[in-house]
Amino acid sequence: MPELADTGRRIKELRVSAGMTQHDLAGSEMSSSYISLVERGKRIPSGRALKILAARLGVGVDEISAPGAPVESTGRARRLDLVGRLVAARRQWEGGDAEGALSEFRALAESDPAGRQDDVFTEAQLAIAEILGTLGRADEGAEVLLRMLDALAPAPYAEARLRALIALADLLESAGRVQDGLRYALTGSLECADRHPGTGFHSLLVLDVLTRCAYWSGCPDWAPDTDHGRPPADGVFPGPRAVVDLHRALDLRDRGEAERAAALLGECARRVTPAAGFPLWEKINGRYALLLLDRGEAAAARGLVERGLVVASVAQEPDFPLWLTTAEAVCAAAAGDRGRLAELGEEVAALPDTGRSHEKAAALLEIAAACERAGDRERAAGHFRYSAELFRRAQAYRHAERARERLADLLEKRG
Repeated sequence: MPELADTGRRIKELRVSAGMTQHDLAGSEMSSSYISLVERGKRIPSGRALKILAARLGVGVDEISAPGAPVESTGRARRLDLVGRLVAARRQWEGGDAEGALSEFRALAESDPAGRQDDVFTEAQLAIAEILGTLGRADEGAEVLLRMLDALAPAPYAEARLRALIALADLLESAGRVQDGLRYALTGSLECADRHPGTGFHSLLVLDVLTRCAYWSGCPDWAPDTDHGRPPADGVFPGPRAVVDLHRALDLRDRGEAERAAALLGECARRVTPAAGFPLWEKINGRYALLLLDRGEAAAARGLVERGLVVASVAQEPDFPLWLTTAEAVCAAAAGDRGRLAELGEEVAALPDTGRSHEKAAALLEIAAACERAGDRERAAGHFRYSAELFRRAQAYRHAERARERLADLLEKRG
């Protein structure tokens, strides 16, 4: 069967020249084993299959099936062009031109399907959603990801779908819609558990966003208490692992297990450096300082906060150090400095309510409790009330209820 063998050989050469694996070429409509059989001349692809394969390879059907047709480098050239544009758009974004990068990513996502590689399309769509999220246009970003999911039916090894679910859950949690995020995080977790594509890294990302959304939704038990997908080396993927440990520690603290929470978060603080990302690093250290204060270790907490604020100042980080500032306020209360406590509390309360409003609500809850301990009940009541409202807006209803209970207790004592 020389013609059949030639067709399989041309498909293989085009695939290799385009830098694609058999899994990439198979997509969701075929299997890697089927592609292998076609390339070895053991299967005859149907007319529909040839059209799908040609579109993925960026060539015409005739270039695959015509007898004696030479294998050209068209697919590779198109792929290199698309990948080059993708890299350039990402550099544009990292350079601060978010709108310009958004326009380029959109052009890539809307390119002619016959000349488009699926992985480039996926990367462009994910980047569009992420940029829209950073620009405060989370609803638009969510629409992009929902359209992706509509086009990607659940299927074994559907990495693009899993990444879209992770990105959507993360985007919604970042926008203060934690229960909406939880729904997609749970879907991603279930789909990830149903397949064995070597998705250890994606399993970790799913666990990260699921743990976050479940904690803020008031359902921490919905996130599995497992280290599935955890790499053995401490230096690998510190960000997602640290986020999981952080929220597990917060849940332990909420349950009254302060010692276990401090041990877990202390280990996390020792493992994570500012190189993992300043917002995460300062959150871990600020939260750990609050746990140390719970245990009466005020000197250790102050030392941790002071070092953290120095790092933030030297590094000139643009992000407001929310949790280090909160811990500084509670340290001031422990030292009897009510003026500094009030000043920092007002500074936190004045932060924008956009983004992770549940984080701001949790910080105000800590400051409100410190104001109550310091005897400033009027200010404490205001912070408790504001905290409950922010939690409610973020769909963190159980946390909102706790804040309202603290407010009711305070008002009852004052009455």
